[in-house]
Amino acid sequence: MPDISIWEKILPPQPVNNEFYGEPQGEYYKLLFQTICRSSGIVLPTEQFDLKLSDKVSIEEMASNPIGLRFLGMLVKLTGARRVFEIGTYIGLSALVMAQALPPDGEVVTIEKFDHFAAIARENFARNGLSQKIRLLEGDAFDVIEKMPRTSPFDIIFIDGNKERYAHYFRVMEPLLRPGGLAIIDDSLFHGDVLNRSPRTEKGEGVRAFLDLATDLQGWMRLLVPVSNGIMLMIKPA
Repeated sequence: MPDISIWEKILPPQPVNNEFYGEPQGEYYKLLFQTICRSSGIVLPTEQFDLKLSDKVSIEEMASNPIGLRFLGMLVKLTGARRVFEIGTYIGLSALVMAQALPPDGEVVTIEKFDHFAAIARENFARNGLSQKIRLLEGDAFDVIEKMPRTSPFDIIFIDGNKERYAHYFRVMEPLLRPGGLAIIDDSLFHGDVLNRSPRTEKGEGVRAFLDLATDLQGWMRLLVPVSNGIMLMIKPA
């Protein structure tokens, strides 16, 4: 076997991890997705939930990938979380997944800035019988967070809002996370822009600023996972 560099075995489609694949190259990602979904029992969100969709932004463009959503639900289950705090509701899909994974007395608190998405999310929560487990707060996240009590910390915080402000989101949300709690930051690779010597977009710059912040944190166990558009997992020091 030829010499292999450690970075050559990160992802399934890299040659070292994929040497026996023999189907057409153009079919690879479709077959990978189908195999993961079939073996994991994952169905499309529109099959899993009764959803009202937005006519402004498609679910394929805006929502998390079904595999990422399953990963999110499993993290909620595995941590035994009872309270989850989310920035970026969209039509409520990730909130629905997390609420399903919580115990009966669990709660997801989610913030949405735009009334169009907030109205759709509320309808989706009701359609799927999960309104009692999800509390949606409308407004700018920083204004909402400033008014939130500090007496009931969260087990998980999930950041999936304005990418330009990721580092700021983390700073204001971190005090609301209990010691030993889990921070999940979606889109942490932002379409590869964070890999550039200098990010090409403002959103990429914002995500890079967050990653720089994460790099310098002391005592946090963390892992940037190359799932979908990148998911950063961070455990707060106990």
